[in-house]
Amino acid sequence: MSSSREKHQIGALAAVAYCAGDMIGSGIFISPTAILSHTGSVALSLIVWVACAVIAVVGALVYIELGTSIRRSGCDFAYLSHAEWHFLAVAFLWVGVVIQSPCVLAIQSTALSQNIVGGVQIYYHMNAGLQYLLEKLIAIAVLLLLGLLNMFSLKQWASKFQIVAFTAKILTTILIIGAGIYYIAFQEKYKSFNDAFENSTKNPGEIVLALYAGLFAYEGWCILNYGLEEIANPKRVLPIAALGGIGISATVYVLMNVSYFALLTVDEFKSSDAVAVAFSKKALSGFAPVLPFLIALLLLSNLNTTIFSGSRHLLAGAQRRVAPTVFSLIDQSSGSPRIAIVTELVFGVAMLFAGDLSRLISYMTFAGMLERVSVVLALFYMRYKKTPMHPEGIRYPIILPLLFLCINITLLVIPLILDFTVALYGLAAVFFGLLVYFLFIFPNQLPMWLMKMDEGVSNVVQRIFGLEPSAFIPDECVKEGEDQSYNCESCDAITDCNSTTHCIRF
Repeated sequence: MSSSREKHQIGALAAVAYCAGDMIGSGIFISPTAILSHTGSVALSLIVWVACAVIAVVGALVYIELGTSIRRSGCDFAYLSHAEWHFLAVAFLWVGVVIQSPCVLAIQSTALSQNIVGGVQIYYHMNAGLQYLLEKLIAIAVLLLLGLLNMFSLKQWASKFQIVAFTAKILTTILIIGAGIYYIAFQEKYKSFNDAFENSTKNPGEIVLALYAGLFAYEGWCILNYGLEEIANPKRVLPIAALGGIGISATVYVLMNVSYFALLTVDEFKSSDAVAVAFSKKALSGFAPVLPFLIALLLLSNLNTTIFSGSRHLLAGAQRRVAPTVFSLIDQSSGSPRIAIVTELVFGVAMLFAGDLSRLISYMTFAGMLERVSVVLALFYMRYKKTPMHPEGIRYPIILPLLFLCINITLLVIPLILDFTVALYGLAAVFFGLLVYFLFIFPNQLPMWLMKMDEGVSNVVQRIFGLEPSAFIPDECVKEGEDQSYNCESCDAITDCNSTTHCIRF
């Protein structure tokens, strides 16, 4: 590994801030309402939060094994590629960069803008049209500002911002939790917990949709796998970050929901777009005007991690030649994949106008679980075939990936039976990815005009913005000294062994 890459790698503290910072945010401000709506009762909603934490821990352990054994950025794309399941790797890559990551950006930026507008409405009443316009403009402006931040060194700028934002986020959640505990302990505000199971749903489909919403809130446990090559000492950092992040997040989620239920009725809870704002109006009347703005500020860290993961996902695809070459261009001084970042922001802005975001969560989660099932099956396949792995990779008992596989299959099958709409849209997204593979990747040779267009666009962007192409360097290529040249005799698909930009094997 070059000293240039090591210069931009992040350590354990920043890694925990990325994982926990990604989980604690839009999830706790969007998912509580969705989970309660699907479960129907206070107790069952809290059980769902705990169950999702357990599922997240199992999943995190599986991805720690994958991340420490296959030390490539790109998360699921890298693992499916390593198993040589290329059609699935490409399909899910395109679903991720075109639909999933932009969808998350839209959800998070919308939650942020709703809190800002909600805070403004405390002082100034506005009609629905103006409210809608402001929410969209604020969301777009925030995406652009964070995109600019990510144009520079991850270690020097974005990761330091992440640590500060995460610290502020924890302090704010402590304020909310403290207020809730005070009202329960000293004001006897626990009526919501009487008959806590009342109106609990018995519909398996509703429970699965509640789990979808909860798992969305915990989704950040694998965030570092997308940019693994920018993580120092993955064998140490990945377990600390993923498991530590889940532990912190689960504690915060349960305690914040308990605090919400101390003052909000079930009906008030369900009808609130920004549940933390509704809570603050009752619990922190003097502080209420400030809290929405503070929550919005804290959501910046979630957007920051999503931009990080989405752009690295696209970068990994471009480096393996399954996405246009222009997305592999990076700024040499900072290591930032600037074109990939801009592209994810454009898709994210488009998703802001896509419609009902709560439904989008369900569609996106279904497609994501289908991807997880594929990755776990690929892990079994690689174990069976004894595929070469990193010598320092962590290996867990087979029961863990098997349990994770069973959980995800269950969460996939029930919607197919009870709510086929969710499954239909999720499968349509995957079909889109497969279409891209069989039209553009499987033939092995693009039409000449398309190849010239790809090369021409990449060359023009390089010259205008001063960027350089980056490459996927196979494990067979052995570095031969300080000149960064590579011995690529074992790489039969390489066109120019003197240039790392051509050192590609898929």
